Amino acid sequence: MKGENTRKLIVDVATGLFAVNGVRATTMEAIATAAGRGRRTVYMYFRDKAEIYNVVVDREILHICKALKDVMVKDGDCSEVLREYAHERYNLINSLLRRNPLLVRDFVQSHNRIERLRERLNKEELKTMIPWFKKAIKAGSVRSDKPADVLAVTFMNLLRGNDRILTVKNNHEQAVILIDAACDIFIKGAL
Repeated sequence: MKGENTRKLIVDVATGLFAVNGVRATTMEAIATAAGRGRRTVYMYFRDKAEIYNVVVDREILHICKALKDVMVKDGDCSEVLREYAHERYNLINSLLRRNPLLVRDFVQSHNRIERLRERLNKEELKTMIPWFKKAIKAGSVRSDKPADVLAVTFMNLLRGNDRILTVKNNHEQAVILIDAACDIFIKGAL
């Protein structure tokens, strides 16, 4: 239990430091000092800063995906569920941006490491979307001749295309317009 608490402490402290200083400017020494632990202790739990960063991002991805899964289990008209999903996704990412703007800026940029992390979020989202589309097709509420995985990937790509706009300040209205347009295009064209 003590080890889990220390690991969680390190991740929590690193999350705060990444938010304030950015990933590049945060050192393992700074994480150890802020956690009130020695550098050796931090290295006992994590081999490097990149591993801590991955745990921080994984935690954010799990938080986002859990909330999105909650939307997808709701009963209702398919178009309403997809719109709610799109808006909830926007709200969750926007909330992350407000809590941790430097992490999100790193997260939505196209660097190879960051792109791999974005792909992890996409992969987790598809684990929810594909079964939902399969169920909707089977129930007859989605009348597309396209398979569930194609519909899920297409819908997610429409939403992901708007992710970068979230890093620009005061773009809430434009982001909502683009999300609604993505939903309209998908719903009218695929459902």
